[in-house]
Amino acid sequence: MSQRSKKEMILNLYFKKYPNVLERILDVDLTQIELEIPHGRKKIDFYAVSKNKRVEVFVENQLTPSDEAHLNEKIMPILQGLQEGIVVWTAQRFDTEHLSDVKGFLKANPQKYVNFYGVELHPEVIKQIGILDGLDPFDIWPNLWRINKVTEPLKLVYRHDQMPDTHIGKAYVGKYRYDFNRIEDVKKCLMEYLRKHLAYFPNVHTSKKHLAHSLTISLGAGISGVVYQISTRNRKGRAFVGIHFDEGREDIYRRFCLHMSLMTKKVHPNIVMENRSLRVYFEPYADLFNTMAKIKTILEKMIQFFSPYLLRSAEGLPEDLLSDVEEEKSSQGLQGKVVEQIMQIDKEWLRSSMIDPRLAEILWEEVTDERSFFAKQERLSEYLIHRF
Repeated sequence: MSQRSKKEMILNLYFKKYPNVLERILDVDLTQIELEIPHGRKKIDFYAVSKNKRVEVFVENQLTPSDEAHLNEKIMPILQGLQEGIVVWTAQRFDTEHLSDVKGFLKANPQKYVNFYGVELHPEVIKQIGILDGLDPFDIWPNLWRINKVTEPLKLVYRHDQMPDTHIGKAYVGKYRYDFNRIEDVKKCLMEYLRKHLAYFPNVHTSKKHLAHSLTISLGAGISGVVYQISTRNRKGRAFVGIHFDEGREDIYRRFCLHMSLMTKKVHPNIVMENRSLRVYFEPYADLFNTMAKIKTILEKMIQFFSPYLLRSAEGLPEDLLSDVEEEKSSQGLQGKVVEQIMQIDKEWLRSSMIDPRLAEILWEEVTDERSFFAKQERLSEYLIHRF
């Protein structure tokens, strides 16, 4: 993923976590949100359905000034293939000729019930995205609140409506009914489960285009040629979680294989090596959700073990992984000290003080590790944003 794509993904994640920012601009309620869904040979940055209008919503995000490439390769193909819906183009600023081209196309096709919005990003939004881009990828999701510090993150600069106010579309807005006899529904349900429980891992939020009859889902692991693979039931009837290395990444695979004893301790005691993959197999439970819960637990351990190395350059991968002693020392950095200080808050004082009970409840939460620290930080930030 290029640097520009990564920053645009941060904006996609922001809109997913705080859809009300878009809802205020569009005056609609959004549901069924998905990121980077396949659309022809391209991908849609942000997809949703308007609950009140019952039409699809397509958002193309650009952190730079509008250009011909985005107009001709992203916006126009959406407009050409759409009969009804809402199309949003966000950019740093707009060239009036690009907006005129959109208007001209829509006016030449009055049968299209399409509303188009040109939305500019506040410069501070782009600045905050740059700051988030410098964080560990796992710290982006809990820190997206930073963009909410901008008073007016979005500014509507152009609007063209061709959808009658009374028009109600055909998009389904009810709760999706899974048919677990269908492979696609099982995979869809598993991805929704992971998006809820592993929200801090950016790659779970992007929509994946899978082979129709494939039982396996692949998730990018941080560098090209390496993917996490999961399945609730493979062709042999077993569930598994694994990480696979392409032929060009075999050197990294072999380096990890030198540390099987550490992987069996940190990831799973039954992790096995096969065909440039490291996998954990288990018998699926009768209840699919119990199987998904176990997949989530194992996958999270794999992410926490492998990704800190994979997110570095391949050349920077250490010959020797951290020993237990080194790992313990590394956790005693600045972040560890902050967590330790939070854990020492006098809980009796919080109970007896006159501060807002909601704030006291957040501060009173137990902090046991870095992940829970960031979750607590996020809740505190949300409270302060809405309080002031």
